[in-house]
Amino acid sequence: MLEGFYKLTTADYLYAALTAFVATQLILYFLRFIEISKINAREGVSYRESDRMMVIKKCIDMFPVETIYFRGKVFTKGMKVRIITLQKRIIEGELIGKNDMDILCIVAGQHIIAHEIEKIEDMTEMPKVLTKNNA
Repeated sequence: MLEGFYKLTTADYLYAALTAFVATQLILYFLRFIEISKINAREGVSYRESDRMMVIKKCIDMFPVETIYFRGKVFTKGMKVRIITLQKRIIEGELIGKNDMDILCIVAGQHIIAHEIEKIEDMTEMPKVLTKNNA
């Protein structure tokens, strides 16, 4: 039974050791990848939410004007608005503010949108929805 081992050369032993090392490293890399993907799956939402909050804070700094006058109507920061653009796109969200270049910032669902006031056709305040908790 050991006769087969006696016929092996030093190069054969080195090749076997190198193959075992590479196979072990591939298995360890695969296991680390699975572990990291599980961690990201559990905590991915909180990372995205914290990133979103950081972007909203930067928008508040970049769009400091809290009162917006649009075609005789007054809109303030935090209002829920419906905007119809010249391209007939409808944006519904919370007004963050305006900057000196007449650009609005709106948080619409999962998106943060900056849009020029000149390219807005209509802007209206959305009615507040009363729920059992805030009625």
